[in-house]
Amino acid sequence: MSEWTEAEVLAELDRMVDAGELVGQGGAFLGLADGLVERFLHTGSFGIAEDPFGGKDASLLSDDHAYYLMLWRIFDQTPAAALADFAIKVRRILAKRVFKSVGEDVIFHHDVYILSGRNTSLGNGVFVNRGATIDDRGPITIGDHTMIAAGAILTTHGHILDDFSKPLPFGGRTAAPIAIGSNSVIGFRSVVMPDVTIGDRVIVASNSVVTSDIPDRWIVGGLPAKKIKEIVPRDYSDGSPANA
Repeated sequence: MSEWTEAEVLAELDRMVDAGELVGQGGAFLGLADGLVERFLHTGSFGIAEDPFGGKDASLLSDDHAYYLMLWRIFDQTPAAALADFAIKVRRILAKRVFKSVGEDVIFHHDVYILSGRNTSLGNGVFVNRGATIDDRGPITIGDHTMIAAGAILTTHGHILDDFSKPLPFGGRTAAPIAIGSNSVIGFRSVVMPDVTIGDRVIVASNSVVTSDIPDRWIVGGLPAKKIKEIVPRDYSDGSPANA
């Protein structure tokens, strides 16, 4: 099975579907697909999907760094990924090769989608929770001890909308950076749009969409995200509880 090429596996699947033979034979197809995975793990060779939107995805996945990213994705689908402490340590090791730069003690939970990693720089103690998306077609910088909550999306790309000579999906992409300061929180299922700078100690409320820059120490929320209040430092040197 491992000798089958990708084209042959797809052709066999197409044949089985057209002939109505797939029902009851799903295991055979998955065995063929597993052969492709085994070949990738042994050789590092894989096919890069064509980008219908005219972007540069292939160039972001064109060198040996991609092996580490693909291994990360495969690992997250294995039973070992359920061993949370072990899995976090595995990802921390792989992160050294996946990202442009990465600080100490980063934490990634499972099923974080990383487009490339080559355009992302992470500070110390960055925490990224399950199901987040890091779409780094453009540069992304995340400062020390910033938290990206579950389901949050950092997206650096848009689409060219005004080229009427082409169908919209083939008009091409645009890219712009995202910069997030230190000790900030990007809330549950929030979206940070391209060309946005977020300051230090900023809290973005859940389900918000950030479309413009946010100064230090603001709490923001909504669609688009607006200022709710400013965080005022307090002195806890007398030992009073943090939630007082």
